[in-house]
Amino acid sequence: MTSLLENALAQTPDAPGVYMMIGSSGEILYIGKAVSLRNRVRSYFQDSVAHGPRVRVMVERVEDVRTIVVTNEIEALMLEANLIKRHQPAFNVRLRDDKRYPYLKVTSEPFPRVVFTRMVQDDGARYFGPYTNAQGLRELVDLLRLVFPLRTCPEPIDGRRKRPCLQYHIKRCLAPCVGFQTETQYDTMIEEVVLFLEGKQEKLLARLQQEMHEAADVMHFEAAARLRDRIVAVRRVTESQKVVWQSRIDMDLVAVARAQGQACVQVFLVRGGKLIGQEHFILEGAAGQSDAALIGAFLKQFYTARTAGAPAIAQVSAFPTRHAREVDVALPQPRRATLRSASTAVPKEVLVESLPDERRVIETWLSSLKGTRVRILHPQRGVRAQYLALVQRNAEQNLKAFLAHQEVQEIAHARALNEVADALELPRPPHRIECYDVSNISGTNPTASMVVFVEGRAKKSEYRKFKIQYDLGSNDLAMMKETLRRRLRYLRHATDADVEGGTPRHVAARERFNESPDLLLIDGGKGQLSAALEVLEELDMTGIPVAGLAKEHEWLYISGSGDPIVLPPNSAGLHLVMRIRDEAHRFAVTYHRRRRERAMTRSALDALERVGPVRKKRLLNAFGSVAAIERAAIDEIAAVKGMTPSLAASVKNALRERRRPR
Repeated sequence: MTSLLENALAQTPDAPGVYMMIGSSGEILYIGKAVSLRNRVRSYFQDSVAHGPRVRVMVERVEDVRTIVVTNEIEALMLEANLIKRHQPAFNVRLRDDKRYPYLKVTSEPFPRVVFTRMVQDDGARYFGPYTNAQGLRELVDLLRLVFPLRTCPEPIDGRRKRPCLQYHIKRCLAPCVGFQTETQYDTMIEEVVLFLEGKQEKLLARLQQEMHEAADVMHFEAAARLRDRIVAVRRVTESQKVVWQSRIDMDLVAVARAQGQACVQVFLVRGGKLIGQEHFILEGAAGQSDAALIGAFLKQFYTARTAGAPAIAQVSAFPTRHAREVDVALPQPRRATLRSASTAVPKEVLVESLPDERRVIETWLSSLKGTRVRILHPQRGVRAQYLALVQRNAEQNLKAFLAHQEVQEIAHARALNEVADALELPRPPHRIECYDVSNISGTNPTASMVVFVEGRAKKSEYRKFKIQYDLGSNDLAMMKETLRRRLRYLRHATDADVEGGTPRHVAARERFNESPDLLLIDGGKGQLSAALEVLEELDMTGIPVAGLAKEHEWLYISGSGDPIVLPPNSAGLHLVMRIRDEAHRFAVTYHRRRRERAMTRSALDALERVGPVRKKRLLNAFGSVAAIERAAIDEIAAVKGMTPSLAASVKNALRERRRPR
C-alpha cells in the first residue's frame, strides 16, 4: 500500500458520500456510495474481509481514494449514478455504450422543440428514453411533427422575423416566430405532446375532441379539421398498443438474462394498463455480480437517464468535496413548469426478478422524483409473475441474438486481421491499427486525422484531429510528416528533464499517446508511404510496420517492395483497410469543413477587443454588415444594446485603421 493511499484512508470521513478508487495513471477504477465512507472504504483493504475475484483485482490496482461527502444516502445514490454515467469506470456495472443510446428531447427554451439526441444534459429539457432503436425513434419524431405542428428551426423567437417560412405554408408549423401563435397556445400543444409520449393518449384524445367541438361550434372548420386529423393519427397509434392490464396501472417490468459472462436487461413500460414500449440493454462489467446487484445498478442508471432535467429532491444542497481537484457537481436550476415533472417517467411499481440490496434507498429516491410512493416488488405468483416471466423470455432471446451477432463479428474481424497480417508479412495480427489522412484545399485550412481501430473495431475515444501548422502552400507530404512527428514523438522514452519541464497538459497527452500501434496505415500511395518512412527513421522507430493504401486501385504499398500488394476484391482484409481508410478520410474532411466554415464566417469584428460573439451579433443585426457599421456614426453604434460611447469609438477607429494601406 502506497503512502498516498495510506494517507487517503486515514483522512476518509465517517459520513455518507461517494468514493472513487483511482488507478496508477489517474483513471477512475470504481465508484461506490456508502452511509459511512470510512467503514466502507477501509473494508476493501482489510485482510479479514473475503472479497470476490473481481474486487481483489480492482483493489490491487488502487493507488488513491477520493471521496465526496453528502448529507444523506439518497444524495449519495444520485451522485453515484451520475458519476458512473459520466466516467464509465471499468469495475462498475454500466449500460453498454450508454452514451450512444438515443433520447427524445423536449427542449426547455421558449416555444420548445422536439428533437432526436444522444446527449443527455442538465439543461432543463425533458428527456424520453433511452431507446435502443434509433430508426424507430426517428420515425416517432416524424410522426410527432406530422400530428403536432411544432417548430423545428433553432432560430430564436424575438419578433425580428417579418414573414413565416415554408413550414407554415405546408401546415407543419403555426409560425410563432411572426406572432401567428402565442406562447400560451404553443405550450398547450407541448403539453399534448408530453401526454402522447407519456402514454396518456386517452386524456389527450378527450382534450382534442373537446377542442374540435369548440372550434366547430364557432364555425372555425379548418381548425376543427386539423384537430380531427390529429385525433385520427393518435387513435392509430393507440390501437396498436397492447392492453396488458385491466387496471389502469403504471409499472415497469425488469428482468435480466445471463450467458457467457454477458448480461441483458429487458424493460417493459406499462402506462395506464397498456404496453407503450419495451427496450433491452446489454450491461458491461456483469461478470461475478449477482442478479440483485445487476438490477440495482441498472435501476439507478436507467432512471437517472429517464429523469434527466427533473428537479432534485428538497434535501439536496451543494456537495462539499474532499479534494479541491474533484469534479464540482452543479445543482439543477429551476425549470419550466410544463416540462420538469418526472412523475410519468417513474411508475408506481417496478417489478423485478431479484430485489436489489439497496431496495429501500432506491424506493425513497424514486418516490421523491415521482412525488408519491414507488414500490419495487418481486412477484412470485399471479398475473404479475406471469408477465415478468414473459419479460424474462424476451431478455433471454435478445441476449442470444446479441451473442450470436457478437460471435459472427469476432470471427469476421479475426479473419480480416489475419488476412492483413499475411498480406503485409506481419509477425502477428495487428491489435491496434492507426490510420492518417490529410485534408486541405490548395493549402488552405489544412487538417489531418488519426483514427484508431482495436481488434478491428473503431475506438473513437482515441481519434485525434490535427490543425496543420505548415503554411507554405499545398504540400500533402510535408503535412503528413508534421502529423506523424506530432503523434509519434509521444512514443519516445521521456527523459527526466522532459517530464520535469512538461506542463500537466503535455504529461497527460503523453500518457494518452503512449500505446504503440501494431500497424500505421497511410491514406496514399508511394509518396505518402515514403514520407511516413522518413519520419520513422528520423525518430528511430523503424520497427513499427507501415503501409500505404492508394485509393485509385485500392493497392497496398510497403517498404522495400516496389510492387503493390493486391488483395482480392472480396477479401475481408481489403474491406477492413478500406473501412479504416474511409473513416480517416471522413474524420479529416469533417474537421477541415468545420475550419473552412469558421474562416468564411469571420469578419473584421472578430479581431476587435471587447467585442465578443454577443456584441458582434447585435451589431450585425442592427447594421447588416461591417461596411454599414463603418459608415455609421459613433452615437448610432453606441445605441446598440451592450455598447458604450467609448467602445463605439474604439470599434469605429479599429475599422478605419484596417482600411489604411500598410
